[in-house]
Amino acid sequence: MTAEPAPKNVAVRALSQVPRILKLKFVRRRKVSDFRIRSLREEVGNLPNLITLSRLVLIPIILVFLDRGTPLSHYIASVLFIFAGFSDFLDGYLARRTGKITLLGKFLDPLADKITTLSVMVTLVAMQLIPTWLLILMLVREFAVTGLRALAMGEGVVIAASESGKQKTAFQFFGLTFLLVHFPYPMWGTSWMLDFHRMGLFILYLSLILSLFSAVEYFALFVEAVERKNLQRARTLQEAAREAGLLGEMQSNPSLPVVEEIEMQVALDPVPPPGSDRPE
Repeated sequence: MTAEPAPKNVAVRALSQVPRILKLKFVRRRKVSDFRIRSLREEVGNLPNLITLSRLVLIPIILVFLDRGTPLSHYIASVLFIFAGFSDFLDGYLARRTGKITLLGKFLDPLADKITTLSVMVTLVAMQLIPTWLLILMLVREFAVTGLRALAMGEGVVIAASESGKQKTAFQFFGLTFLLVHFPYPMWGTSWMLDFHRMGLFILYLSLILSLFSAVEYFALFVEAVERKNLQRARTLQEAAREAGLLGEMQSNPSLPVVEEIEMQVALDPVPPPGSDRPE
């Protein structure tokens, strides 16, 4: 009888055959640069995070101008809101371009986005410029998606932003910009008056539809990703059990103890030759 060859698995392999215990080894490969610890002062002081912090500073200024209620103050508030939206793109671009993606930036960037959007919407509700039910639905959507993201992180699942979610963000930004302008203005070169408030409401209603659709889509992607990961875990466990000769024991005894060992391999950064220029 020919022995069944052990499966080749570079990521997970059975270390030893211990009676009634399946021992697994997981290998994680990292670089030395991944373990370089930056101080909080260094993270706050880099340019992308400073731009993100400036967006937080703009929030009360926008609300002060919005609360005055004059055409000029509404116009200034809309310009500041556009600048905040541009800074949202700029800080992410600079962080990726310069390699300054930090833990603080990952926390501050989405926080600044949500605070900016929700604070403007709450103020518009207080000024009776948008209906309350619209804000409630937006909040329910945000809380639901945030909860799903927390569950996904707990499961080790990464779900990329969907196209509908990106479209929702764009429509929401333009809708709020129009609502901040609020007053009707003549179109350039014509006598036709554009009602910025009515147009902003229409765009915001479209963003609500897209936000609810993206929430359903996000939930479907979450379920699919978790099921895919569970299937991958089951296959990995079966391969390791087969290699250790415990496949039959595992199938007949679901309470078979499993010991997981995590090994981390650190790859040293290449050292440049003397005299060579190395970008920082």
